[in-house]
Amino acid sequence: MTIGDRIKKIRESIGESQRDFASSIKISQPALAMFENGQREAKDIHIEQICSKYGINETWLRTGEGDMFQELPPEDEVAASISNVLEDINCDSSIYTLIKELLLKYDRLDPRSKKVIDEYADDIINGYIKKREER
Repeated sequence: MTIGDRIKKIRESIGESQRDFASSIKISQPALAMFENGQREAKDIHIEQICSKYGINETWLRTGEGDMFQELPPEDEVAASISNVLEDINCDSSIYTLIKELLLKYDRLDPRSKKVIDEYADDIINGYIKKREER
């Protein structure tokens, strides 16, 4: 399996079109197609962008050794996901503004208020999990 094959496997495993995947790593769709079919080699910058954006194990991408995805501690995985979401959102969008304001307001709360919100969020999440398990 070539690096181009592995790039295609990544793209397909996350369910993105060539156009969307190429856009996410700031290249053209034809350039991505050339990577995937072996007509062109991906540069280090493209490999780094793919690994960073999608949590890919760089050794696997370059050599095929190991697992496709990096194993991240849960807190790093959450931070990476939040970063990716915020990076992809137009800063004028409502969802970006909502997320930003929620995080800023939460960060400014006193510990007691944070605890109340955390417990409320736990109740919501546990209720959701319970409903899913009952299905």
